This record gives sequence, structure tokens and C-alpha cells, in this order.
Amino acid sequence: MKLKATVLSMMVAIAAVPVSAKTLNMGTGGTDGNYYAMGQDIQSYCADTISTDLNVAETTGSVSNLLGMMNKEYSLGIVQEDVLNYNAKRNPKKVNQNRIKILTGLHEEAVHLLIPKGYQPKTNESKSLWSKFGLGNDDQPKKFELSMLKGQEIGSWGGSMVSAEALGYFFGLNIHVTEVKNKGDVNDVSKPLVLVGGAPYKVVQDYLASGKWTLAALNYDAISQQASFYSKQNVNYQIGGKVRSVPTVGVRALLLGKSFRKKSRNEPMTELATCIYQNVADLADDPDTNPNWGSVYDYIDGDGQSNWAYFPLDESKLEE
Repeated sequence: MKLKATVLSMMVAIAAVPVSAKTLNMGTGGTDGNYYAMGQDIQSYCADTISTDLNVAETTGSVSNLLGMMNKEYSLGIVQEDVLNYNAKRNPKKVNQNRIKILTGLHEEAVHLLIPKGYQPKTNESKSLWSKFGLGNDDQPKKFELSMLKGQEIGSWGGSMVSAEALGYFFGLNIHVTEVKNKGDVNDVSKPLVLVGGAPYKVVQDYLASGKWTLAALNYDAISQQASFYSKQNVNYQIGGKVRSVPTVGVRALLLGKSFRKKSRNEPMTELATCIYQNVADLADDPDTNPNWGSVYDYIDGDGQSNWAYFPLDESKLEE
């Protein structure tokens, strides 16, 4: 009887030990960047309120995060909206709204199209269009039509390369995107550049300060008709000794999660999405969090919404 009692007590003790839940790995970015910092903020505010451990992983950004989600390396990832939509077109079986959903929209980053002054297009077809651009030595922002990039070689690096490829894909430009080896070399004026980053973007400032480049003004109305996920932005840069406002388009960073057919497997995503929603005002006001949370709060408070599918929020917790 004593042995039976001991065995029974051991079984009760074992049953009382909680089973360790699977960790949610979140792909972010480099440790000195916004994505990683915002991932750390989310972990700080929400790790204790969800039923699963949350780990913030350092990555190279949007592309590796999305690939990591497809390859089961990450359950969550911060990904630019243009990168998401571009990959959904290229690989719809793996990147679709049944498999991947949004937990929350984050901040926007601007698309910078830098054109070398005096640039001559590589194809005769584009030369008549380029004559309208009127590149000269003055520093006024120039209106630009994306069709002027048809058949051109475009330089970029990092995640911006995929943003450049997405522009080429959605607007049928047949551009050739090449990686710039000497990043930030303002003297390499052989081709236009596409760089995506929060404005003012230091490397863009350096290109403009050299006097050898101009920042093209992009037409949001024309672009959004073809790809609605681009947003309207104006960026301010010191050009020719004056601060000038240049119209362009932006892309929003999204916190994405893997979605499963079984509803219970999506509960941690709903818990995390709800926690972020509940705490976004505090994340914006907290002096120790990333400053981009201010724009995230404005976006959520203004009922900003992507066309992509979302994880549902836990309405019962929102009523608390």
C-alpha cells in the first residue's frame, strides 16, 4: 500500500508540472535596426501575457524573415508589405492569406529612387521619356514616371533589392536589379538606385549631399492604382542648401505569423496580437521603446488596415 501511495503521489506531482509550450521565434532584423528593437519591445510588453514563450531572433530583415516562416525557422516575422505581396505572386502555394496572417501593422518606410544627374538610359525606347524628366543642375525635385525605368539596370542592396524587383514586377518594367558592392559610393553614377528606409535615410542624405544625384518625385496616384499596398509619403531632405519636400511612396512593415487550420494552434497569435493592440499607446509613450511606435499608434488609432488577412483579436480581453 505504501508503494502504491508513493507511485500515486509521484503521478499527481508530475501532472501538476506544466508542459513547456513551444517557443515562438520572431524574425526581426539587425541588432542596431528598428525591426529588432521593436521585436524586443513586443517581447518586453507581451511575453508574460501569452501562453507561449517568445524569442526575438536577429536576422537580415524582411526577406530572411519571410523565407524563415516558409521554412519553419520562424513562427513570426517582420516583413515589408511589398516583399509580402511580391512573394505571394511568385510563390502563391506557400505565401497566401490562409498560411500567413497579420498580427499588426507597424511603421512605414519610404521608397527612394535616386537618379544620377545627367543619366542616359540604356535603351532607345526610354530616351524620349527621359527627355521629359529634364535632368539638369538645379536642385528642384523632378517628376518621374516609372515607365522611364523600362529595361534599365537598377542598383540596390539588402532588402531594398526585393523592393526594386517588386516595382519592376508590378509595373512590368523588365528591369535588371544588381547588388551595389560599394554601398554608399556616391561617385558610382552608372545606374539609378532604389533604396528603402525610414526618412531621412542617412545614406540617401550622403548621395544628395554629393551634388551628383537627384531624388525622383514619384506619383502616388498612378502607382497606387496598380499596387494598392503602397502609401502616400513626402520625404524631407537637405538639397542644394534648402530643405525640400519630395513626394514618393512608402511601404509598411507588418508583423506576420504562421496560420494553421486548427483554431487552437492560432491562439498564441491572437493572444500576441491582442496584447500589442492593448499596449500600443504605452509602447508609443514609453521613452525606452523604439520611436516608431508613435506612428504605429497613429495607424492603429486611425483604423489603418492592410488588404491582407489578419489574426482575430480576443474581444473578451479587449473588454477588460
